[in-house]
Amino acid sequence: MAETARDTALDILLDIEQKTFSNTALDKGLRKIQFSDKSERAYVTRTVEGVTECRMLIDHILGRYIKMKYDKLRPIVRNVLRLGCYEMLFMDSIPARATISECVKIVKKHNMASLGGFVNAVLRNLDRELQGKLGETENDAAGDSASKGDAAKNDISENGQAEAGKSESDLARIDRVAEIFNIDKEYIKYSTPKWLYEYFVKTFGKDKAERIVRDEFNDRGLVIRVNSTKTDREALKERLKEKNIRFENGRYSENSLILKNIDFVRRIPGFREGLFSVQAESSSCAVEALQIEKGMKILDLCAAPGGKTCYAAELLGGTGEVISRDISEEKLELIDDNIRRLGLTTVKTEAADATVLEPELKDNFDIVIADVPCSGLGVIGKKNDIKYRILPEDLKGLTDISKKILDNAVSYVKTGGRILYSTCTINPGENEEVVKKLLEEYSDPEVKGFTLSLLTERLFIQGIDETDGFYYAVLEKK
Repeated sequence: MAETARDTALDILLDIEQKTFSNTALDKGLRKIQFSDKSERAYVTRTVEGVTECRMLIDHILGRYIKMKYDKLRPIVRNVLRLGCYEMLFMDSIPARATISECVKIVKKHNMASLGGFVNAVLRNLDRELQGKLGETENDAAGDSASKGDAAKNDISENGQAEAGKSESDLARIDRVAEIFNIDKEYIKYSTPKWLYEYFVKTFGKDKAERIVRDEFNDRGLVIRVNSTKTDREALKERLKEKNIRFENGRYSENSLILKNIDFVRRIPGFREGLFSVQAESSSCAVEALQIEKGMKILDLCAAPGGKTCYAAELLGGTGEVISRDISEEKLELIDDNIRRLGLTTVKTEAADATVLEPELKDNFDIVIADVPCSGLGVIGKKNDIKYRILPEDLKGLTDISKKILDNAVSYVKTGGRILYSTCTINPGENEEVVKKLLEEYSDPEVKGFTLSLLTERLFIQGIDETDGFYYAVLEKK
């Protein structure tokens, strides 16, 4: 186990660099230190999310002091420098000398003593350029002896719990950093690949594009959905009040609450008892749009981690049946964990490839949910590394998968039944255009023997709407 919170943060950043999704890597890392002081967990959360969100900006700034190609640095050195740079730019209450000293110690701890001088030189050059421009400087720092633990605690105790998360002040700081280093390119400033920023501008216009990329740095809080089979929203609110957890009602769903300053979900009152699930309001709204009735038989084709499956089962109230499928046993374990925790007895999980048609399932379900694999452009705020992974060609290639899954969903639903098509992206090519083509394909009853009609559709855009980016369409088979 890592010895300090900085070690934990570094381990998580290295895990992300090895292609583990940032939210998964952070959750795994926080589990290892779940019994540590809250300030330690807050430090890890803030630095991991901050470094990942601001990676392009940080790398651009560090590149000013490094002669060799940045991507040729050893992964540990590269991420230690990112961690140190983030602290110096965004966490004023940690003295620069403490940051530099601790970063050098980490490199030496990993048997890279010869690179300690390199790390020291890069971060000291950065500190000199920041003298008097951002928060504390080397001259008024508390000294080399300040430890990371004390620094992290100061960052929480002196500035309040909000310092542990993202806030509007982070955006103001990004603007200030860009000014100091003469960064006038918006895509670098907001750490968004150039092609992706240009795509947002082309698709939504410059004003909306900037709101989309800035939204990643806003903290909307943790959204939970009440498990109506065990409690109601008012009763859960009383449990939260007992632990002095701040919250507000959801903006789009009557079953949602928005919690503030949460650093570890599993320690929220009621989690282990299955009183709630973590689910974005946009996703909850999609399930609610199906108007689920008691006794229905429902198929969820791409279910992991099971949010829509579980909400559908809760709305069935112990009646009917939900068949919850995904392609791998590992993903099904996530669904099974949620089913057990929530106490849902009408859900059956199965491993299956949603792109492969199974004729025996034809006309068998009242509702089919097809939440298809997508580019994830709507949830960059939660999975910060998506923007670095996605490629231009991915936006086109994913639509073929979506079409196959959607065709199968049409086959499986009964006449008079409903289909939910949803994605966590804001790319029209994976959303409205897919549905438009499907409606055209199934418009003539003489060809297919039935038609499809659009009952409702909705697009949530992060930065424009106060929730994750998300699209859903409810279709009826006639």
